Amino acid sequence: MNGSSRTASSLLAALNRHREKPAPLSAFKVVVDRFLDDGEFVHLALEGNGWTWVDPLMLVTDRRVLLLRSGVLGFWRKRGEVAARDVSGTTLKGSMFSGRIIVSSHRGTFLRMMYNWEINAREFVDSLNQMISGGHR
Repeated sequence: MNGSSRTASSLLAALNRHREKPAPLSAFKVVVDRFLDDGEFVHLALEGNGWTWVDPLMLVTDRRVLLLRSGVLGFWRKRGEVAARDVSGTTLKGSMFSGRIIVSSHRGTFLRMMYNWEINAREFVDSLNQMISGGHR
């Protein structure tokens, strides 16, 4: 398996952890091609809650945490990233109407994303914090 197909396979596996129907590669090929490096391995993925047509996507790879947003007409753009070695932790902030995942860095920067399902967000946060505490970034 070459680096690009390994990256695509790991992205689909991470996305499918929380989906009823498997994610089609065609919908995420641009993510692999434009935002992930050849051979980069995606450990965790969480699709968040945006404003219908601009939903965010947070990825945890072997190299970084990446926040992307799908825009109108399917265009993707990078909203931020934190190198894996700089991630200090992640928290879940819930309220009555919405919730947010916050990934903090040692440098004081952070990534913030609204989530759809608390159970999926909690698993994502717990898994990322385990990776951080266990040194598996």
